[in-house]
Amino acid sequence: MHIPAFHAKAVVMKHDVIILGGGIIGVTLGYYLARDGLKPLIIEPGEIAGGTSGASFAWANASTKTSDAAYHRLNADGMAGYRGLMAEYGGPALGINPSGALQVVSRSDAPGFEAMVSDAKKLSGFGYRATLVDHQTLREFEPGLSFTDDDEALYLPDDMIIDAPRFTREMARLMQSHGGAILKATPTGLIADDNGVVSGVETSDGPHYAAAVVTAAGKDTGKLLADITGFAPFASRFPLRQVPGFLMTTPPVPPETLRHLIYTSTTDELHLLPAPNGGLKIGSDDVDALIWEDRSPQAMQAAARALLTRAKRFLPDLAAMVDVNTCRLQIGIRAYPEDAKSLIGPLPGATGLYVIATHSGITLAPIIGSLMAGWIASGKAPGQLTPYALSRFAGFA
Repeated sequence: MHIPAFHAKAVVMKHDVIILGGGIIGVTLGYYLARDGLKPLIIEPGEIAGGTSGASFAWANASTKTSDAAYHRLNADGMAGYRGLMAEYGGPALGINPSGALQVVSRSDAPGFEAMVSDAKKLSGFGYRATLVDHQTLREFEPGLSFTDDDEALYLPDDMIIDAPRFTREMARLMQSHGGAILKATPTGLIADDNGVVSGVETSDGPHYAAAVVTAAGKDTGKLLADITGFAPFASRFPLRQVPGFLMTTPPVPPETLRHLIYTSTTDELHLLPAPNGGLKIGSDDVDALIWEDRSPQAMQAAARALLTRAKRFLPDLAAMVDVNTCRLQIGIRAYPEDAKSLIGPLPGATGLYVIATHSGITLAPIIGSLMAGWIASGKAPGQLTPYALSRFAGFA
């Protein structure tokens, strides 16, 4: 891959790093860079947290990552990063709710129950707190919900709920307080020499210079790379899929209706959490299929009604309490690397150009931000990120 050269006169670089993307990953990276004494510039054509970060279920966890030990540890490190930020700034100020989670599965769901018990063993082996609880304890955890005597649960006290827009905006404010900057503009090209050494970005606001450029554009990574490098195949061949997720947020419900994040097995899958507005945020992986091809208002209404019907399992009176027309209905388009793991590291064929794209952006933002900041500052790649290099895909070796 050849990066077109944009020759410019010698300039004084006002920034050390340019970050393309104002979502939770890009802004958290900007915060760690600025905190460490560098001068980052975030370039975002829209609003901070205005994309997928603002339409995410926002569940920070390492509990659902049990198939790969290294990826589990990376996610667990993301959780540790949130705890460190909470200790420094306070959870409420950052929009972090350390609620814990409960996976609720009926014993009669034999495959689901077996999978839950297996995950409990794996998580305990990883050192991640996970405890099986019976239906009586479950009712003590969640007195506002309805359970059967057949229900049991996996209790995950370290899982968190993140108010992603609030967290991202607060990280942006903190970054700026440390000397970072934000520019509302559209990136149009890279400034690079004939050897592929990047020194900045052309934008709708003019050229901006830095020794390192990081793309953190989520689902739009391929298109952004095509736009700024002039290499059109990135738009269609970059190893990243776009996966839509449907979410419904209800108006406020009575206090103590829900205390923890709740999710179920793959049978009639459901996930719900107490939302920042005092309501409930509800989603389901298989209900998402209703809006894959048809995203009309009618399809979204049908998906919302399906969620309410499914939520009756735990909240029999919810449909009577909540009118679908008063709920906020969102479709978030999530970045999903082809092998379901993160894409992090230099773009082969360029010097000074880095790419970050991941499905687990909410969980991983603190650890990716801190590790990438150290990588850019020192020039040394951290071992934790080695497995996620783009070179693992054909065409990027």
